[in-house]
Formats: sequence, structure tokens, C-alpha cells
Amino acid sequence: MTPLSVRLLLKQRETTFTVSERRVVAVLLANYPSAALTSISQLAGAAQVSDPTVHRLVLKLGFEGYPEFQRALLAEVDARMNSPLSRLESPADESHAEDVQKAMLGSLTLAIGKTAEQSSREDFERTVSLLADLDRTVLCCGGRASGFIASWLAVLLSQVRPHARHVEPSLERGSEALADLTPGDVVVVYDYRRYQESVVQFAREAHDLGARVVLLTDEWRSPIAAFADAVLVSFVQNGSPFDTKVPAVAQTESIVAALVQRMPAEAKDRLTRIEALRAGRIAQST
Repeated sequence: MTPLSVRLLLKQRETTFTVSERRVVAVLLANYPSAALTSISQLAGAAQVSDPTVHRLVLKLGFEGYPEFQRALLAEVDARMNSPLSRLESPADESHAEDVQKAMLGSLTLAIGKTAEQSSREDFERTVSLLADLDRTVLCCGGRASGFIASWLAVLLSQVRPHARHVEPSLERGSEALADLTPGDVVVVYDYRRYQESVVQFAREAHDLGARVVLLTDEWRSPIAAFADAVLVSFVQNGSPFDTKVPAVAQTESIVAALVQRMPAEAKDRLTRIEALRAGRIAQST
């Protein structure tokens, strides 16, 4: 069975589903993953379809049957709730003990490769298009373990386009930024497993105010995915007890590279002005 999460499988194979199967998918995604942790008849009843319809959907996803489908979801729940402490308490992998650096770099390379292989081109292009619209203000934010990437994105964006900044994703500390939002502005949010409620609330409020939400998250997907305009998934598991953000950083820099390619003249003009200002300040201080 593929290591893809069930949610990602549902998204990638949505064009193959019948109308009845899409009803099942809608029920699953509306209350994920608990909707499928009941009997097949209960899931079918909630979707107002027959038991065989649910069975056909499960087979299309690559499972041998409903029990295997449920085991995959339970494994997702376990992985999603896995903490660094619980992984630290697990027995060490002896194969990694001899050369930790080589093992870690290898696992990070695999994580980046999986992220590239299973990325959504459509969501990536939608993200770049939103950021390329210079009439939109861009707010970048993230949680405790991902705020630094949001800050780095804001730094990179500010080099090539105006009105991009890092904000604190909290209704208490970020309310001024939300007050300045106009419909169509973009909020880029980083949120990874053990998802931070304050980040989810901030993104939801921005969405309700008319902002376009871009989410960068892990394969299990933050609750923000339910209302985001674009979702960029990266794989976080590696040889460390701490989830890696290396693929997320790579995604971030890929977004900026694509943005510069989309609007080279604007990026060059802005960088030229910035460098001129820097050179002027240096000249004045000498």
C-alpha cells in the first residue's frame, strides 16, 4: 500500500469517482477521519449510498477491503498524534547509529523527493499566481515550529514584490493585520501536525474576511486545508524524533523562484531600487 495519506489519495484520484462515490468522499472529508472509523453500513448510510458503493471506492483507493482501509486511517491517527517525546522513547535504529549525519541527510533527501513527486502542480501554480498579483497584500505566518519559515518567506517576497510581511498568527497579537485586510489579500500559513489552534483560528478569520488562504502543511493536513485556496503538502518524517521542515523550506524557495520567473521585470526593478538604497546608506555612513 502506498504511503500516501487517505486524504491525499482521495484528492489525487477524485476524477475517477462516480457521483455516488463522491457522496462518500464528501462525508469522509467533512468529518475526517472519524467518519470512516465506523461500519461500512454506517458510512454508506451517512452518504445515502449502498454498501457496495463504499466498497468500490475503497478498492479504487488501492485497498483490499474496508478493514484495510480502516487500519490505514488508524495508522494515520497514530502518526498524526505522534510527539517528539514518544519517538525519542522508541528504540533507536541501529543502522543509523554508525553515521548519523549520512543517515539524516539521506532521510531528508528522501523526504524532499517524496514531496516533489507527490506535489500538486495545480496548487503550486495557483499559489504563484496569487503572489504575482501585486495589488494583493501578502501576510505570512506559522506556528511554533514553522514560524521561522513564514518569516523567511516574507523576507524573500519583500525582495521581489511590495506589501509582503510576517505576522503573528494570533487573534490577540495579529488583530491589527487582520483589520487591514481587504478581500482578495493573501495569507500564507504554515501549519504542521499537532496543529496549533491559534494558527487555525487566525487563518479561518482571515478567510472569513475574504482573504485567499495558501496552506503549507504535512501529509496529514492541517484543518486549514478544509477552506484553503491552495494546499502545498510536504513530507515531514525522517530519522530524527523531530519532524523535518527541510522540504517546506525547499517548497518556499521554489515558490519564490517561480514568482521571479513569472514577473522578472518587476523583480529586477524592485531589487535594483533596494540595492540603490542600501548603497546610498553605506555611502552616507562612510
